[in-house]
Amino acid sequence: MFIHTDFLRAALCCVADEKEERKYLRGVRITPTHIQACNPGACVSMEHGGDSTVEGVFIFDNLHIPDSAEMTDIGTFDGEWFAIHYDENEYRMGFSRVTKIECRYPDFSKLLPAEPEPCDALPAFQAKYLALPQQMFGDLGCVAVKFKPYGKEAGCQLIFDDGVNYMYGNPFMVIMPLRDNAFDLLAEVLNEKGI
Repeated sequence: MFIHTDFLRAALCCVADEKEERKYLRGVRITPTHIQACNPGACVSMEHGGDSTVEGVFIFDNLHIPDSAEMTDIGTFDGEWFAIHYDENEYRMGFSRVTKIECRYPDFSKLLPAEPEPCDALPAFQAKYLALPQQMFGDLGCVAVKFKPYGKEAGCQLIFDDGVNYMYGNPFMVIMPLRDNAFDLLAEVLNEKGI
């Protein structure tokens, strides 16, 4: 199955690191229509536009994909999963070992409540999740983002500009807020340390 490498690169920005105990959060989910990734604080789903018969959650052993790669072929050879990265001239640019895992992946349709709760201000977020749009789609230059909060403790949907939507398959992205008392908790930690 061939997929645009930019979609894969973007999804890999959103996977959890190797410290995460829930192994499936370290992988990218590919369905016949979408590529998805999530970590404990953010989730993304993009329409990959491919003709995929491949479906599952895949952990990539190498998160670095050559910059010149344009397409990635994900498949099996002798029973082993692989990803071969090709440039625009169809030359092989790199290779990643891939492990397919069996798991129950988060249901993206249940990430947000049916209706947003009234919210007079945006909740607080971890800065690393606010940086994800630039990390994922920054090759386009300016990445415009609007926030659609669903409540003080519910997820916040990120709405992207038409350029990102066109180039990256209408990404549906949700980031989770910090607890309402996050600033107070951080102040307590600083006080305990005498800072």
